[in-house]
Amino acid sequence: MLKNLSLPKVLFVLLFLVSLLLNSFEAVIVLSVLLLAVLFLTSKTIISLQFVNIISPLILILLIAIVSSFFRDKNLFDFIKDFLYLIKPVLFLLIGYLISQQINDKNSFFKIIIYTATACAVYHIFRFTTYMFQVESFSMNKMRPIIGLDNFLELFAIALIVANTKYKTLTIKYLKTITIILTISFVLYFSRTMFALVIIMSLAFLGYLRISRKGLRYILIGSVGLVSFYAYLFSTDIPRESESPIDNFLYKMKLAPSEIFIAKKSFDIRDHADLWDHWRAYEANKAIDKLNKGGVVAWSFGLGAGSLVDLGFYAPLSDDSKGLRYISNIHNGYAFVLYKTGILGILFYLMFLLGNYLAYKSSKQTKPFLANMIFGIVLFYMSTSLVITGIYNLADTMTMILGGILFLNHKEE
Repeated sequence: MLKNLSLPKVLFVLLFLVSLLLNSFEAVIVLSVLLLAVLFLTSKTIISLQFVNIISPLILILLIAIVSSFFRDKNLFDFIKDFLYLIKPVLFLLIGYLISQQINDKNSFFKIIIYTATACAVYHIFRFTTYMFQVESFSMNKMRPIIGLDNFLELFAIALIVANTKYKTLTIKYLKTITIILTISFVLYFSRTMFALVIIMSLAFLGYLRISRKGLRYILIGSVGLVSFYAYLFSTDIPRESESPIDNFLYKMKLAPSEIFIAKKSFDIRDHADLWDHWRAYEANKAIDKLNKGGVVAWSFGLGAGSLVDLGFYAPLSDDSKGLRYISNIHNGYAFVLYKTGILGILFYLMFLLGNYLAYKSSKQTKPFLANMIFGIVLFYMSTSLVITGIYNLADTMTMILGGILFLNHKEE
């Protein structure tokens, strides 16, 4: 594989690693622009009208945020930061599309994804092992922020390997060893989001979540299982301060629905433990409060790039001892888009998801392997938009994969 490496491929892998392993959004943007320039300079690029139609809603969201900001006082630094947040998924979709076009081979494209994910998994296992030798007692809550909260590249690789057991489309060396490494690393994240998404995406990649008799059967079984699981959780007293990793994981699973949907009046913000348990809901509620004050115009077009959510107090969210009161990014992706671009922006965000769904629907019979992955990624973004800003998550790399799959799907038509 080393003999087939090229500068664009090296930068592509490096962009994954920097996005996932380094806490530097600036480095991600610089590397993205560099890789795009190299791709345009090193090969003949052709962008299909279908792809332009799919990404155009994201471009329109960016334009709405820019225009809306003209009518409100903004700090230039905050404006630039939001501009980069909003343009990043467009850059990543383009990068994935163009690198896949340059590679021009499905097996080679997905091998890069799987091998890069495996490298991340090895690094994660190494960090976990090092951590275990350094502490006297294990605490999941203390460990995760230190060695890593999640890695959706690894999640995608696992779902891809699961799908390949059915379609047998890819030829990957050392696949059993790779699967074991990815599985171990996946478990060690103790991430409820990854746990739920690996089931959803694997079933989608296998084609079991289609609206068909078989798909409805799996959806029904999954729904019954989920309801039964939460019935058990809510009937059990799980201590918040438990040192057991299983208790910690189950407590967070039990808390998940209220983190997203609970009303602001349902918890006491003076009780910091209670507030952190419902932080996502609190952020979203503060954003809604600001929109309410802005009236119809704010609800229609948002508050624009550079607008900040006032938390109402200085929260310990930065290295500053004073804390942070005004924030630009919030966990709920739908609330984030609504705050910056209003209901119009939300409609465009849904149009982006719908455009990808239509790409899946048009090719699910002739190219099920690729089409099912597009559908799985749509479900991924519908889910992650509730808890980690969806496509606008600063560490998101799924857009690069989606861009590559969209090219492959179009190429095989």
